[in-house]
Amino acid sequence: MQWYVRAIDNVNRLIGNIFCWLMLPLVCITTFEVFMRYVMKRPTIWAWDANIQVFAAIIFLGGGYALLEKSHVMVDVFTINMTKRRLALLNLLTSVFFFFGMGVLVFGGWEMFKMSWKVKEHMPTIWAPPYYWMKLLVPVGALLLFLQGISEFIKNIYILLGKEIDREGGSR
Repeated sequence: MQWYVRAIDNVNRLIGNIFCWLMLPLVCITTFEVFMRYVMKRPTIWAWDANIQVFAAIIFLGGGYALLEKSHVMVDVFTINMTKRRLALLNLLTSVFFFFGMGVLVFGGWEMFKMSWKVKEHMPTIWAPPYYWMKLLVPVGALLLFLQGISEFIKNIYILLGKEIDREGGSR
């Protein structure tokens, strides 16, 4: 199981480290649009659509990385004083909801993408770039998050057994 944890953690870490750089074009496109709109009085027809697409890639493909780095929002009012083992047990018990939700997103997102691909859906804007590739990000991102959830599930089992898997995947 340690090889799985190591592999999925590394995949999500790599994807997170690559796609975080999309923030630069996002900021540049936004800055350019603001300049064109308010200084030059000549707004573009493509900047908003491009921003949506770049932001979608960051959000959907960064979910697994966020889970790996414990960056998702968590209400820790009840868990702040829990021991690691109790928290691991709670995570294992509540993971049923996580896996169900991710399964719905993977399969539902895939169906949504297939329909969009079939009709060659485009964004309902003046520029109208293709929409279907963005809809592919939903099942791909959900799958990455699902796989990272399995990795976290395994880590919690190790904690309950009195062991831990370190960041490189080895047990202590």
